[in-house]
Amino acid sequence: MKTSKKLFYVACMALLLASCEKTYNDKLFWPGEISQEYGSYIKPYTLDLTYSGEKLAGKTVNFKTEDSETGTLTLNDVIPGENTTPINDVQLNESGEKDAYTFNGTSVTKTGAEVKYSGRITPKAMQLSLEVTMAHYGSVANTYVFPPYSHTYEGSTVRNSGASYVRMTATEGSGGAFLVPFIQAIATNLLDALLPHILSDITLEKNGITTAQYTTSPINMDEIMDIVNSEMSDADFQSIINNRTYTLSPKGLIFWNQINNTNLVMQLNLPQILSLITQNSEQNIDSQLIAGVSEALLKSDPIRLKAALSTVNQILNNKIISYILQVDDTTFTTIFSWLKSGIPVEMNQENGHTYLYVNKNTIIPIFSAIAPIITENLGMDISGLLGMIDTMDIGLDLTTQK
Repeated sequence: MKTSKKLFYVACMALLLASCEKTYNDKLFWPGEISQEYGSYIKPYTLDLTYSGEKLAGKTVNFKTEDSETGTLTLNDVIPGENTTPINDVQLNESGEKDAYTFNGTSVTKTGAEVKYSGRITPKAMQLSLEVTMAHYGSVANTYVFPPYSHTYEGSTVRNSGASYVRMTATEGSGGAFLVPFIQAIATNLLDALLPHILSDITLEKNGITTAQYTTSPINMDEIMDIVNSEMSDADFQSIINNRTYTLSPKGLIFWNQINNTNLVMQLNLPQILSLITQNSEQNIDSQLIAGVSEALLKSDPIRLKAALSTVNQILNNKIISYILQVDDTTFTTIFSWLKSGIPVEMNQENGHTYLYVNKNTIIPIFSAIAPIITENLGMDISGLLGMIDTMDIGLDLTTQK
């Protein structure tokens, strides 16, 4: 009888071991081996990510599986306007060489973007390729140029068309009824002259990638102010612009997404931008390391980051960092969130024009950041100015390139 019990226990143990072997040992990798975050913020880099053919540095992706058969892929700040983008029911297949799992499929994100994905995964690395199509690309994706610079002078300057979109109204009872329209006129004339000196065109691709033809010629503000203060003809202004040189910006630095009928988000790929700056500098610094450090900073708490910057700047004594540290914690947190998740931009399309602009809520943190610079260099205190302005929209007036 005891022998029978022993045989029964042995049989149960063998069955249990066989069950475990079927669950795990027939897989290339156990679930725990590939359920992890893949990224490029520390060495060794574990993520090779491309977005519509463009390599993205400084990004992270999480993968989780319970059975090494299906899993969830989570993109972190990859799709513009989405902090996280979960892709569920990712089917894992053994590669032909049986050295990795491969996967592919199509998913629709929370903002309606279509994402076609494909990749391969091991415990050490993930290769991931994304082909993205924004939900509202039909009305947004285009190459845009500025309308012609057209100012006429009949006793006073009459602005017919130009590159800027500036709208302001005065707060009732604030005393700004005269001052605010005057500021609007100055801002309009200045931006009409300045913007074409900086940009030739802007392209919003259907995959969210944003590029621009930007100037490589020097910008002389004295010349800009001469244009603003003179009765320059449209032909003379265009002659000045035609003598400037422009070049196409690299892809992968800025992305757009439309989050509702009237709002876009413009997301800066800060790790990629800093990596590019490093590559173009004479400093022998690993650009991938810079991208990784940038990503690590973006994952940190903004208030702690501000405190860390304050400590670092006691050594660096950098004036720009000093200006940044002067803003209050709320403003710093807002600007930090823009760097991480994107800058809110409003859009209005009418009569063949597309207006892209930021409103007063977005402008206030920017003004708070630059106010010390203006006060120090121009001797102007603009802190009271915002109280006189009820509504304020500042941006670009664009038309579709023919």
